[in-house]
Amino acid sequence: MKSPAILEDTAEVLETTIPRVQRLKSLSDKEKEWVIRRIKEAAENFKELARDVKNDNEELAEFFFKKAKELKNMSVDKEIEREGKKKYLKLADKMLLYSRSAKYDFQPDNMKELKKVYRKYLFGMTLFFVLTGMYLNQFLAMTALILAIPIILSMLSLQKRGHLGLLLAYSAIPIPFVTGIMVMEYSIRALNDPSILEQIAQALHKSVSFAQGYLAVLMVLAAVELYLLTVASVGLYKHRHAFL
Repeated sequence: MKSPAILEDTAEVLETTIPRVQRLKSLSDKEKEWVIRRIKEAAENFKELARDVKNDNEELAEFFFKKAKELKNMSVDKEIEREGKKKYLKLADKMLLYSRSAKYDFQPDNMKELKKVYRKYLFGMTLFFVLTGMYLNQFLAMTALILAIPIILSMLSLQKRGHLGLLLAYSAIPIPFVTGIMVMEYSIRALNDPSILEQIAQALHKSVSFAQGYLAVLMVLAAVELYLLTVASVGLYKHRHAFL
């Protein structure tokens, strides 16, 4: 298994970059502190990961090593002036992001947890579409139609661990969450109001007992949707560093 040694070398390269950053004149003191904090954390992350590699991925480890070397070589005033300060700061930030996300590639247990969160998000959003279809509300149906594209894009991007998918997921979750609350509140109120039950039965062209069962199903689906989306929201935040 070669990955641990390469990750250790990556951490060493980053640590030897710090003195170079301290000597930079093209960055302000605050900018140098900002870069050094990121390099120190990235180095520590790679060292910690090297001690507990479960899945050997030599190609990815080599990629991190090359990026660390690139950051080190660029940590001189001439290179920063030539390439631009913005590019240098972005590279330092990316190095930290790489170090945080790496555990999902080298430690399968982390990926298993992330996939569980993804499935909860997927099933929660699926229930949202089911609810909007069963709730027979035109406004909610139109809302679901509008949200369909960003939700599908978020699912595809999350599966590839794209940061855009995480942003789309968090922007999409509030409406399905509110929908679940609305459906639950309405179902509970309708089940306790014979006049509303009668109206629903007439709208469905079914008996009152059928309407009661229909509302009970809606209530259960809404409760499950709320649970799944709540757990998914917490899980996505917990695993936010997996997304690049």
